[in-house]
Amino acid sequence: MHKSGANYYDLLQSAGVRQDNLSAWIDGYFADKYNTAMWEGFSFDLFPMMNYTYEQFQKELQVNVMATYVNPDSQAKARSTEGFESLTGTIPTLADKLIYDTKEIRDLMQASAFQPNATVKQATALLYRKVDNLLSSHVNSITYQVNQMKSNGKLSLLSANNPNGIQNIEFSANIPTANTTALEGDYKWWTDSTHGTEGTSADPIKNMKAEIKKLRNVGVTNVVMEVEFNTFEDLLEHSKVLTAIGYNAYLGAADASAALAIGTSLGEDARKATLQRILGCPINVVDHVAYVESWDKTKMAITKTQMNSFAEDVVVFRPAGSLGVIKHVMPLIPPTPNGGAIAQYFNGSLLLKIESDLNTKVQYFNSEQAVLAVIDKPKYVYRLEVL
Repeated sequence: MHKSGANYYDLLQSAGVRQDNLSAWIDGYFADKYNTAMWEGFSFDLFPMMNYTYEQFQKELQVNVMATYVNPDSQAKARSTEGFESLTGTIPTLADKLIYDTKEIRDLMQASAFQPNATVKQATALLYRKVDNLLSSHVNSITYQVNQMKSNGKLSLLSANNPNGIQNIEFSANIPTANTTALEGDYKWWTDSTHGTEGTSADPIKNMKAEIKKLRNVGVTNVVMEVEFNTFEDLLEHSKVLTAIGYNAYLGAADASAALAIGTSLGEDARKATLQRILGCPINVVDHVAYVESWDKTKMAITKTQMNSFAEDVVVFRPAGSLGVIKHVMPLIPPTPNGGAIAQYFNGSLLLKIESDLNTKVQYFNSEQAVLAVIDKPKYVYRLEVL
């Protein structure tokens, strides 16, 4: 009977990582990779919560009124004050699990037999991949949250995007209904989902400028436009947009046909730069794809489904800079399991727990994190649905 060393069943031990040093090991390898992750307009709240219900003050823009002209012997009238409006809701929990299984154990044992001195190096590489996969899954989930809140005005957990977890639950961004403009009929930029046919009365430049004007009318002078990658690619091919770009790029264009030809001749970067100049605001193109894993009963196999985290056919206009915070709940730290370890990440919001099961000869890598992207200026977010 062949007896293998117990260390082979413990990936931490094989990689030379002490149980009480896992957090330091993760910080050493991943300090900059994910902790410095930036979500456009969002950052982690500095203060963790102790429960899953949040209350967030709705922020106002810092708009200063002019001083009042008065007689030399008169005092100014006191400024009006506004009460705080608060946004409330609950914070969902993200979780993931990976397994260090018998196949990987045997592979490591076999590699060690041929190269005994490379065991620690190979085990460290495998441990890195396990932790990296877990951390990146949470980063992708938060990115999906942020982009859904901005583009759809809500995060909806459905069978399509959360097939293995809770479903039919909605987390609202509290964007006022009046802040969404849905184009109708021939005014839609395209009449089909493939963007093959333009609406006969479509006028994208006019539509976008109208949304920017709404923000300026409520005191926002520094506006950012956000749009999903594929939608923006097709927008730069829209004849009305190309014509406007052509006129702006060459003021001497003889007519609309000449302007269209000029716009078409420009490269994509030049088109984007010109469109930004026409609108008077920067354009943030969101190119993030998320994947979900599920069991396909028809194919009898695990499948991975791709989805854009920022909704297609939606253009968002918002104030530049901070738009909200990522609320997070401080996890309860359990005792360190036998043959395992515990670590935290993302301001302590993510709990990573490693535990071994000698009965099944596997080691489990579990992660959990209660987080929610909360827009704290929802009344300054305007959505334009173009299809």
